[in-house]
Formats: sequence, structure tokens, C-alpha cells
Amino acid sequence: MADCRRFARRIAPPLLSAGLLGIACGANAQSYADRNFSVSPAAREGARPIIIVSPVQPGPPPAPAPATPKSGPIGSYASDAPGPDIRAKNADYATQFQVVGHIPAGSTINKVAWRYGVARKPPGFEAVLCWQDAGTCWTVTDSNTGDTDFFNGKDAARPFVLYYRVKGSDYLREGPVKGDMNQVIVTYDIPR
Repeated sequence: MADCRRFARRIAPPLLSAGLLGIACGANAQSYADRNFSVSPAAREGARPIIIVSPVQPGPPPAPAPATPKSGPIGSYASDAPGPDIRAKNADYATQFQVVGHIPAGSTINKVAWRYGVARKPPGFEAVLCWQDAGTCWTVTDSNTGDTDFFNGKDAARPFVLYYRVKGSDYLREGPVKGDMNQVIVTYDIPR
């Protein structure tokens, strides 16, 4: 505070004469002005009036919008399949997931969750989860489990495929990578 006062005395004498040193030095402007505001008669002549506006307090955050209820019933299925062992680089290894149960016509996906397991992820490892074919895919390389809305609106009666690949120019130095059990859980909206 002492450094600030020295600065204000040297650089801003008008602030001192207006009693605004506390404001210049970062004190609470409103309380300082309420207690100490006095303007000398010399400073009043020919000076413009000083108006101190108290800071506006932020209001409470807006309430979150209420969740919109689903317009119809929902369904889901879980499909498990063993994952293949990865034996070579630059080859696709696929896990085919079967659609489980009867999916009513016109049902659309509203969430897909996945879980896959491999003994290790060698350098160059990639994993993608695809709907119906390899044209609509979501990269899951960095997360062995998770869920996504990426497939929302797609036909729920179509199957999913999980592809593994290890990119690179040489062989798998530590030997084949053992695959584990993989799973998708598909939640879907059923039309009325």
C-alpha cells in the first residue's frame, strides 16, 4: 500500500486532492469514498463532478432448463463378443456385435456405450467403433470404456463392429496382443 501511495502522490496529485487515493490503490472504492470523500474548495473550482458508481453485484445464475421428457418408450440391448488377438501390424481385426432381441421398426439410437479389452496397446494401436459398416465410425482408441451420442438417430436394428489395428512398418516386437471380451450397449427410442 505504501508503494501505491508514493506512486499516487508523484503521478496523480488530483486523486489526492479529491480524496481518491484508496481508489487508485485498489481499496474498496465504495466504502473508501463513503467514509473519506471530501473535495477541497480549490479542486472544486473549474473541476468536473466526480460520480462514483457502486459495483453491480452479479445475480444468481439462471436456473437450468428442465429436462425434456422423451416422447416415447425406450429400449436397449447389450451385445458381448470375444475380441481377436492382434498378430500383425497394418491388418484390421474385427469384433462383430449381434443385435440382441427384436428391435421395433423405426427405432433410433439415442446412446451407445462400449467396453473393450486388450492385453496392451502397442505403439500405433487404433480402435474404432462402427455402425453397420466402416462408413460411420467413432474413434475409441484412447478409452477402453465410454459412451457417445455420435450414432444418435441411426437405425437401432443395425449391428456394430469394433475394429482394431496397429499401424507401423515392422513386426509386433513383443508378440501378439491378446484380445479380451468386448461389449456394446445400445439404447434406442421406440416410435409410438
